[in-house]
Amino acid sequence: MDPALIAAAASAAGSVLFLIIILAFIAFVCKSTKNHDYRRRLRHHQTRTVANLELSSVTMDESASYDPTINHISIEELKVSTKNFSTDLIIGDGSFGLVYKATLYNGSTVAIKKLDPDAFQGFREFRAEMETLGELRHGNIVKILGYCVSDRDRVLILEFVERGSLDQWIHDTSVDGLHSHVSTQVAGTFGYMPPEYKDGAIGATVQADVYSFGVLMFEIATAERPDFPKVMEKKDMGFIQWAKKMLGQDRHMEMLDCKMPKEGLIGDDQVKEYFRIASLCTEEFMVDRPAMSEVVDLLKKLSA
Repeated sequence: MDPALIAAAASAAGSVLFLIIILAFIAFVCKSTKNHDYRRRLRHHQTRTVANLELSSVTMDESASYDPTINHISIEELKVSTKNFSTDLIIGDGSFGLVYKATLYNGSTVAIKKLDPDAFQGFREFRAEMETLGELRHGNIVKILGYCVSDRDRVLILEFVERGSLDQWIHDTSVDGLHSHVSTQVAGTFGYMPPEYKDGAIGATVQADVYSFGVLMFEIATAERPDFPKVMEKKDMGFIQWAKKMLGQDRHMEMLDCKMPKEGLIGDDQVKEYFRIASLCTEEFMVDRPAMSEVVDLLKKLSA
């Protein structure tokens, strides 16, 4: 099988953590949480508090930094850095707001995301989520460097990803000249969610991690987005349902990305095995999915 395909799948294992973090994030914001035990490890600048019954929480003027190179951040500085959030500086978008490229006072290039007012249930939920994500440090995860809040304005300071995201490389968006684009499109996340999440289960699990990686394997090979519905036999269906129906009809070669060179490079048996591994990862029930270590071993054997 094409070594590039196997390498992409194997190297993407580190990216699964990112997917699971976002899945957990969605579950978190969908659940109304009243009690939190906050352990404050980071310095915060707080100037005032205003009760707001409509938000069922609190709005504040506050900023926090999770990076030693960035000191106190003000909303005024971020407005200057983004030319008052100019459309000319937009480099990405998502369900929670637009992303801008900016240069801070210390000369560092960052991505600034201005959240929609209704992106979070309330300020307490927002702060707790930012504190959790701010502590994450992983080579495959975009770092949150800090945030600013002023009344209803909530702005994130993110690491600027010079070479773009995995999503962009899989789907080749280089024609829009956006390989520095910071993709935070939460809509895509739902395509990676395992059945137990959709049924109301909360919390990241190893089995959910494996499921998301299996979806990613299918995505890499087919160049199809997992959050978009597929049509088969005049019926709309989910991406994984479509993939397994295709495999059940022995149409695995038809599933491959049309841009992928096939003659002399990809064998029928190798393609079948690749999709078999992806199918194992995306079993409906958690107990039927292999451990990630088993998945890696299977991919290594396939590429040998």
